[in-house]
Amino acid sequence: MTLFEKIAMELSEQISSGKYSVGEPLPNESDLQKIYEVSRTTVRKAIDMLVEEKLVTRKKGVGLFVAPEISNQNILEMTGVMKPEVIQFNKQQIKEEYLRQAGDYFQEALGMKSSELVYYVSYLQSDNEGITKEVLILPLNKYPDFKVSSLKVLSIMENMNTGTQKICDLDQNLQLVKADHELSKQLEIEHGEPVFKISNKYLDVDGTPVSIEYRYKSAMNTKYIVDFD
Repeated sequence: MTLFEKIAMELSEQISSGKYSVGEPLPNESDLQKIYEVSRTTVRKAIDMLVEEKLVTRKKGVGLFVAPEISNQNILEMTGVMKPEVIQFNKQQIKEEYLRQAGDYFQEALGMKSSELVYYVSYLQSDNEGITKEVLILPLNKYPDFKVSSLKVLSIMENMNTGTQKICDLDQNLQLVKADHELSKQLEIEHGEPVFKISNKYLDVDGTPVSIEYRYKSAMNTKYIVDFD
């Protein structure tokens, strides 16, 4: 066994043992050089091996992170998922983040008590096609370690799988709604302009709802594909 394979194996064991959890940063390449007293080439080969095994992900200009078990690609391969023709993830502008009671609506939607707490996170992200508004509803008891900062590293789909229950399926609904005053201001569109509202309910292996995502994007410059294959 080569030196870089030994390093890769040790890091893999640390990930498996929970020393580094999903989405958590690993020491950068310079730090790993010092820890193992090896060359940057050796460290890079070890990391390349872990990336190939889908245990680690590189985020350009940010660092190394433990990869999620569910990726953007494999969740989009689920039956009937609606997706933009081009998938892009951009920097977020957080608008709201707080804990609130589930209330009657999320009690029914997520199968929890109305008095239980959920994270409510709302943010905007921009791309060359305009602005998208995202709203995440995450039950506190299922996402006890959730941090808003993880949105800078992981995609929504990856973040949804960092809770206590593994995401295995997706219940998705597409609606065409009119932008109210607040939404038109946030998306920088005309009041009353048509907006795609996509509701994603993330499910565990038993089909039990785990979390919810709402996505709003102008229907005037967005094209979705519905894939049932």
